[in-house]
Amino acid sequence: MSELVGVLPAAGRGSRLGAIPCSKEIMPLGFQPSAETALAWQPVTALELHLHALRLAGARRAVIVISETKADVVRYIGDGSRYGLAVAYVYQQQLRGMPFALNLAQPWVGQAQTLFAMPDTLITPPATLARLTEAHHRRGADVTLGLFPTVTPHKFGMVALAATGRIEQFVDKPTQTDLHLMWGLAVWSPRFTAFLAADLAQRQSDGGECVLSDVFAAALAADFDLQGVLLEGAHYHDIGTPEDFQAVVLNLALRQAAPRVE
Repeated sequence: MSELVGVLPAAGRGSRLGAIPCSKEIMPLGFQPSAETALAWQPVTALELHLHALRLAGARRAVIVISETKADVVRYIGDGSRYGLAVAYVYQQQLRGMPFALNLAQPWVGQAQTLFAMPDTLITPPATLARLTEAHHRRGADVTLGLFPTVTPHKFGMVALAATGRIEQFVDKPTQTDLHLMWGLAVWSPRFTAFLAADLAQRQSDGGECVLSDVFAAALAADFDLQGVLLEGAHYHDIGTPEDFQAVVLNLALRQAAPRVE
């Protein structure tokens, strides 16, 4: 089994949340008991939870893609030793979208398998990414996507999944669709890492917006093996909008308060 490297794109401005005091990826979602600090409790942030998930999945290195406004992420996460990972930072000078951000990590990923998550999301339980990584190795696919059911397909990248587990179609944020599965996590091979770079090189001149589902669709058309895993019992939460962020904060607060109330 080749090395596993996590790639987390955190270069976006987070404009949907308004004038927040820090980067959305390290905005505290709540607090949890801690035996590692002088204080009894420590903040819970989405980015840290993804770093923990990478460690559980078997990664020992992670690359976080940042922009000029994300110095606070570097200060907060540091070298990653708190999470059992060696963390490197890649700078995205021109914000051109997630696929271009991911491509900047290629020299640090090399021939490793890439574990990808969006650090402005919350995915529970923590071992969900490890489940997906194990399925990726078992199936031997070029790309394995973690799938979640949703009733708001207009917010997400939707997929059509065959009974064999192979992805048949990608539709990004459709206004109307019969599809009910969205992808929210991914693991991919060095072959797809190379394809990503080649595909983006062809898109440089058209100037149009490119999302990761577009590159997945292009790989599918090029006869890559893209598999989907329905992650039953797992939950995906976006924290990129005020209402979604508040919902996650409330959910975590209720979970923390329940034992104390009892």
